[in-house]
Amino acid sequence: MDLDLNQPEWTLHLTWIFTAYLQVSNLERSLSFYQDGLGMNVEWNDNELAILRNMGDATTHTLVLRQVGMRPRHALEEPGVTRIAWQVTDSADLDRAEERLAGQGVHYQRFHEADADRIVMHDPDGLSVILFQAAEPSLTGRPPASLYWYH
Repeated sequence: MDLDLNQPEWTLHLTWIFTAYLQVSNLERSLSFYQDGLGMNVEWNDNELAILRNMGDATTHTLVLRQVGMRPRHALEEPGVTRIAWQVTDSADLDRAEERLAGQGVHYQRFHEADADRIVMHDPDGLSVILFQAAEPSLTGRPPASLYWYH
């Protein structure tokens, strides 16, 4: 008997990613970036593993950071995570993020493009971190050009 995995009883309804798990070289430095620079709340920190949430979101662990020391990172065009992005709902969120990042001395670039407004930066381990407000509320149709970026 062949199973048809496209039938409703076999279909998974995945609504969002529960968490992203990042291995970092220095937990304290990474916590400073995500907590002070991006305003995330630290829910747990035992100096090896830290769990962070977005402010105002009590339902999901957005980010897990685990200190692994200096190990090789994934580079572009290699398997592994090369960037992480959060979508915001309005340009005022990007303005507030820009003020916060500037106040914390985080180097970033802001782009105003046809498909989205973006703030692009790197975390302490070089991972690309993007905050964006899409011109269209959902990713229907063709993906935004930024998904094809290689820098």
